[in-house]
Amino acid sequence: MLDSFDRARQKAGIHEVETYHGKVAEAEFRKWLSSFLPGKYGVTSGYIVSPGLKGTEKTPHFDVIIYDKLESPILWVEDYPDVSPQGRSLAVPVEYVRSVLEVKSRFSPTTVNDAIGHLGDLLPVMGGPDAIDEFYKLYLPRTFCCGVVFFDLKTENQFSETAMSKFVSGLGLRGFFGGLILRGEGHSQPDTGRVGILSSETPLESTIGRGKESLLSGATISPFPGGAEKSYFGSMLTWFESAFAQFAFDLIALMEGRYRPGFLSSFHGMGSSHASDN
Repeated sequence: MLDSFDRARQKAGIHEVETYHGKVAEAEFRKWLSSFLPGKYGVTSGYIVSPGLKGTEKTPHFDVIIYDKLESPILWVEDYPDVSPQGRSLAVPVEYVRSVLEVKSRFSPTTVNDAIGHLGDLLPVMGGPDAIDEFYKLYLPRTFCCGVVFFDLKTENQFSETAMSKFVSGLGLRGFFGGLILRGEGHSQPDTGRVGILSSETPLESTIGRGKESLLSGATISPFPGGAEKSYFGSMLTWFESAFAQFAFDLIALMEGRYRPGFLSSFHGMGSSHASDN
């Protein structure tokens, strides 16, 4: 994925509007998901349709929709003569959608805000969930999950408390699990970053910028601001080699309703290629 993304970024300079590498990032991530996920899951960009939405409401387009390929009908296909089948946009009924992921080429305050804001377009179908015996499904399934994937974190954003703090706004989204950062600039090891939401009984200060701690370090937390509530929330970014594998199997576990916080969803891909043998 990163190789294809880097090649696209080099080509992007010749485009009048430099969004080409972002489109490649979305396409490459969909391609990887399609090859990794069990065959019962389909992966597409497209639209989520619910009979509970008014006909006048806008149906937003999402980068990555994972849906039940074996059971779901496809309501319509948005196709273009010069786009491959993998680039088509499909319209999927809400009850068959298992996950939505926003994919961004770069981690920054703007892209975090835009991604979580766009996931917020799902709020009208995040109610419920529907009763098991409900004949007409209006809402996303009980095990629905959503999050954000970034391809790069550059040194220019390594001290951005603002970007990290914006993840907390995702708490209002049902099934929001945080984010994934595929690469950190300057890293010499193949580590991936996981961003998660944490809670605390007391306000906590940010570790970003303390000493040599930055978002490119091993682990950092955003501020947990004070307030009137008994729980305070912030985000934590942790880099480790098996983070990508952990994300991949956690995603399946979340969609299947068997994810357990604090437990590995799978031992596949765990470990480190650069750990000492001693």
